[in-house]
Amino acid sequence: MKTTSVLIITFLFYYGLSFSQTKDTITTAYISIQDYGVNPSTIKKIANPKISDYEGSYHFGDSEGESQLEIIYSNAKLFARTDYAEWENNTWAGKSDRLLIKYLNGKILIDKINYELSFSDKAKGLTSHYYKNIDGKTHHYIQFNPDNKIEKTKGKYPETSFVKLTVDDLSRFSQSDLKIMRNEIFARKGHIFKQGGKMDNYFSQKEWYKPIEKINNSNLNDVEKHNVVLILELEKSFK
Repeated sequence: MKTTSVLIITFLFYYGLSFSQTKDTITTAYISIQDYGVNPSTIKKIANPKISDYEGSYHFGDSEGESQLEIIYSNAKLFARTDYAEWENNTWAGKSDRLLIKYLNGKILIDKINYELSFSDKAKGLTSHYYKNIDGKTHHYIQFNPDNKIEKTKGKYPETSFVKLTVDDLSRFSQSDLKIMRNEIFARKGHIFKQGGKMDNYFSQKEWYKPIEKINNSNLNDVEKHNVVLILELEKSFK
């Protein structure tokens, strides 16, 4: 994950901006998105956060090393991805990778880094901690990444347009669920279903559904194309 290297590099770069010291520990804290140090005491952990509270869009790093950690909560599960840019063919190309995310005891784990929800200056964000021993002293670095809010895709299954899903993600759904899930990808883009058919009757009841034209796979992005093929394969396995 891009944020891992950004996290450590930025911690070291901003060391000394703002810190507190006890006998054996020096604590340094900063808000990464604004690149300035803060008093560690201003970052307050949120007690007993729900899994859904982690939904949001969190910025890491700056300039060439920046990335956006995006998390959505859907169907009792968290889905995470990192959006970033890489230099390709003399231009910056946008990239997006799915991240494995686990929720346990009020924290989330991504790429071997634990994050907890906190408040700083009334803003919700992710807090991570990094420790290093220097000359017999423990240096405790705290990074706070504010939540910039995320615009969640419409529909019951937003994850189908968010990340490439796996068989494990989909194994708990019925054939009927899978059919709606697959067709919802097209419905979000305004696909016109057969008048009076099951999908037409279902999606016409949704406020967000605006039928515009016939949509096919060429209108989908790579994530959606992958998910359509996988979901259709699983639908067929019921027969």
